[in-house]
Amino acid sequence: MSDGGALPEASLADSLRVVRTGLLPALARGLFRPRPAAMKLLTARNADARTVKALSEVRRKHPGQGARLLGGRIVVLWGHDAIKEVLDQSADTYASDSGAKGKGMSHFQPDALTLSRGEEWRDRRAFNESVLASSERVHPLAEQFLSAVADEVRVLALEGELEWSGFEELFDHITLRVIFGEGSRDDRELTERLAKLMSEANRLVGLDENDDYYELYAALERKLRDPEPGSLLSRFPDAPQSDRTRVVHQIPHMMFAMRDTLGANAYRALAVITADPDVRERVHQELEGADLMDPQAVDGLRYLEGVFQEVMRLWPTVPLLARETTRETTLTGERIDEGTQVMMINAFNHRDSEQVPDADRLNPDRWSNGARDYRFNHLSNGSQDCPGGALVLMLGKAVLAHMVSAYDLELEEPDLPAGGELPHMLDFFSIRFRAEPRGG
Repeated sequence: MSDGGALPEASLADSLRVVRTGLLPALARGLFRPRPAAMKLLTARNADARTVKALSEVRRKHPGQGARLLGGRIVVLWGHDAIKEVLDQSADTYASDSGAKGKGMSHFQPDALTLSRGEEWRDRRAFNESVLASSERVHPLAEQFLSAVADEVRVLALEGELEWSGFEELFDHITLRVIFGEGSRDDRELTERLAKLMSEANRLVGLDENDDYYELYAALERKLRDPEPGSLLSRFPDAPQSDRTRVVHQIPHMMFAMRDTLGANAYRALAVITADPDVRERVHQELEGADLMDPQAVDGLRYLEGVFQEVMRLWPTVPLLARETTRETTLTGERIDEGTQVMMINAFNHRDSEQVPDADRLNPDRWSNGARDYRFNHLSNGSQDCPGGALVLMLGKAVLAHMVSAYDLELEEPDLPAGGELPHMLDFFSIRFRAEPRGG
């Protein structure tokens, strides 16, 4: 066992074990768009449980805030203070625009906020915070967005089976209406073209700008010329911006964060609510008498919000966060070189039973005090936290509230234990429900 500092050096064997169990599965499932076949295989192998087991054993040998791997070229963090130190200095000392993430994301959003640093990051962050109303729990356009959610759940008109493809289509329409307006509801070519580019980006090699890239951005430019009132785009003209903002390049991240990430999280949450009678009953009690068209009422659904937060913690759609040092610096008081890769493995930190009480159980009350815990990074933390976090929670809660109010749901696959320890993997592609309209 190491008795070194906060960042002791792991052996070559332990370094390779962390890379094999913590990094390679993330690459296999797809850094930017999940691969259904890979998700199925990784779930069958219980890959995230293997990650937790491996990292737990490595940490017992090297107590502290983290460990240096492969001679210090990589640092993996599990200590709250070290994670906070890195995330509070993201986009400056610890950048996210390099390595595999930077290369892949540049294929579909080369000038996005998430790939920015320094003055460009500050410029683009201010723009995104203004459009997404980051400082407010309730977005100024929340009424229009809630109306879109209600419309789309009603149009879904389920009777029989619900699979991921149907839920994904629901989020297609919600995404297009929230970002571009009701008139763009059926412009699914936008979301499909972006999805194709994201799938290509998973390869990380042979990535060149192609017709889909140019067609997507040409279509987004056309949307920007005449933004529909009540859409997120309608807030673009009044948001702070300059030539370096690259306004159109901020849109794709909003699209996939809402359609892909939020959609997958909401679908998993629907499975958890359906599978556990006690959770389902508490959700129905909270919804009783609530006006789901009233933004303040939806904001007040705090138990449902806790369920949603827990689902995102239990099954993070981003299994790891990666940063690279832009200069020589110190971390937890120890020197690390410029160009060091810093990894925070959410699949481990979120399920670390030695540090997180009830790590494998649904505990919605964990989120009742509103305090931030830097170990949980489904919406990230620090300077690069999700600027649309409040909007994500409101839209997610609205979809879940309408779904459980409108339908009697039965989870057919997979089998989730009610009140017990939940599996480390929940492949949203495989989730299936029986759904019937609720009486009355």
